Amino acid sequence: MQTIIPIAKYDETAKRFIKNINPDERLKALSKITTVVISNEDDEHFDYILFANGNRAKDVTHDGTHPFERRDYCQRIADYFRSKGKNVLIESVLLDNDSPLSIETMLIADYLDDIASEETLDTINVIGHSKCGAMAFNLPKYFNNEDSFRKTSITTTATPYKGCLMATPTKFLRQVEAITDAQLPKPLNRIVFNSLKKYYNSISSGSHMDNDIALPGYVAERYDPSFISDMFDIENISAINRVRKFRNFTTRVDNDTLMKYLRKGDFTSVGMCLIDKFFIDEPTDGFIETDSQESVNNHFDHPSTHIPSTTHYFLTHPDEMAVVLDAVNSDIDDYKDREAFKQKISSF
Repeated sequence: MQTIIPIAKYDETAKRFIKNINPDERLKALSKITTVVISNEDDEHFDYILFANGNRAKDVTHDGTHPFERRDYCQRIADYFRSKGKNVLIESVLLDNDSPLSIETMLIADYLDDIASEETLDTINVIGHSKCGAMAFNLPKYFNNEDSFRKTSITTTATPYKGCLMATPTKFLRQVEAITDAQLPKPLNRIVFNSLKKYYNSISSGSHMDNDIALPGYVAERYDPSFISDMFDIENISAINRVRKFRNFTTRVDNDTLMKYLRKGDFTSVGMCLIDKFFIDEPTDGFIETDSQESVNNHFDHPSTHIPSTTHYFLTHPDEMAVVLDAVNSDIDDYKDREAFKQKISSF
């Protein structure tokens, strides 16, 4: 069973991370889950997988120490690469509840710089989902090690490159209120709206980890409006073009998606389908607008890969996660083949 390891807690007063974590804030601290897969004991080389999907420690555990099975992405990734016969070190990052996303991105970049020159480390493969896709896209601009650029691939999924309505409470809740007022009689409209608002507030961090990806123009000054508004600045684009590989996957609710997840018994995704149908007036995956996910296409020659009929929570299904992992695995193999060919040529 995997163990959740706290790393540090962001102190909003001191504006920095502190390693001495108050026990009451342990499940809101920057944390990680680590898994090692050794498929070939005769080979000391390994590949590193960094996975982050925007969860906090409090989102993935009942006992405060171990992730519950449905949210144990680390083990799911381990099972996949074990089936491919690879030696991998997998770390799943759990976000701090209160840190600006840009500060956490810098910390992760520093960590990757530290490990990138390890001779037995062949590749670094970052998989960022949702807000963590935006963080992953920002990572390379903070690299200070050429080995980090040379070894790292960045894979983003369901990423709000232009922000998202669901992370913009002032606009989203007004839209929900208008819909309930239009569709329901009084006083039922207020009862339903207040219940939806209460649920929305209960799942929101009420801090940077959600508000930093709000739609531009709606980010309160105490948060970080530049995180989204500067996403495609020249520094980011130039840095991304220096890494080993960049790819983006998009997701969207289609006509058959609701029935698909009803058959699977995935009621979280069913809820995402209903949000898409009733509360957001443009195509989404139940959380992130398709247009926001695809906006990265305007800055690169290769278009995003679309995973049809999926909600924002598609990674909870091993068969759907395998679409992403297949691409990462293929990138690893292609890179190693090229490096082996270079070594062979240089030996002549």
